[in-house]
Amino acid sequence: MKVAILFDAGGDHWDQKDVISVVDNAREIQGCLKARGYETTLVPIQLGEFGWLNRVRRADVVFNLCEGIDGESRYEDYVVGALELANIPYTGCRPWAVAVCHRKHVANTLLSRNGVPIPPFALAQGNKIPNDLNLPAIVKPAAEDASVGIDAGSVCSTKKALRKRLAEMAEQFEEVLVQEYIEGREFNVGFVGKQMLPIAELRFDEMPEGCPAILTYSAKWDVGSAEDMGSQPVCPADLASDVTKRVGQVARQAWEYLTGAEGYGRVDMRLDASGQPYVLEVNPNPDLSDTAGLSRMARVYGWGYDELLGRIVEEAMSRSRSTQAAADALKAGAATV
Repeated sequence: MKVAILFDAGGDHWDQKDVISVVDNAREIQGCLKARGYETTLVPIQLGEFGWLNRVRRADVVFNLCEGIDGESRYEDYVVGALELANIPYTGCRPWAVAVCHRKHVANTLLSRNGVPIPPFALAQGNKIPNDLNLPAIVKPAAEDASVGIDAGSVCSTKKALRKRLAEMAEQFEEVLVQEYIEGREFNVGFVGKQMLPIAELRFDEMPEGCPAILTYSAKWDVGSAEDMGSQPVCPADLASDVTKRVGQVARQAWEYLTGAEGYGRVDMRLDASGQPYVLEVNPNPDLSDTAGLSRMARVYGWGYDELLGRIVEEAMSRSRSTQAAADALKAGAATV
């Protein structure tokens, strides 16, 4: 089977270490898929260039690592949409799920209306404070991922600090989300298709003084920083069986509602003092490096890194076969009318 590994080639403004990181991950995945017997090719994608689409059409399936183009996360939606329109089997979530989850206020609204517990939130209007939100509140970009725009100043405990933060964020991002901050333990729940992986906890016991218990951009990407060392994942999470069940049920409800239980992803959650789980975000197509959270959860489940990648490819092919079978059945039904 031929697999085309699609990834963001970056741009002139990228740091060399960022380019190396993306390419290394693509090659790491290529090596694992080759070891499983797949014929692979690396296909970089750049803004304004469409030769990649013809290249991936020669493959049986696309392993989509594209989290954007030239680092712009909004272009991820377009890449997935192009693969869908071209009727090419691809890994990861479908266009609707990717597009909706990139717009946190939209995803939160849909989940809330479907009965999924979400912390109260509002789309910010300048530095105006929503009247019905309690403090502390967290402020973050409404249409970014990977902890972009999140730092030690993101959690605001006073109206003065909140106004200042909203004004700062409005200068950098078109849409800004303000949401009640849930004090409590934080969990990640991973999925590959319908399969839920073991729950992981993010522990913030060693965060530097003055930094709230949140996963900042520095904690996620600045390896060796104080915030990185202060936010440590633990998998499996140490939870009572009833709490594990409750967290898993809420995570699955959110995952199935926004993605149809297709592709792979992660649901980020908080548990308040009363034991109520809240969904913070649903993240389609998260980081797939061997050191990332999804791989860590898969190892606890019993899948090595190469098996995780193989399962993701198999899920994509299974989804494609189901879609084709449905299309064939529809054609057959129309022919008998």
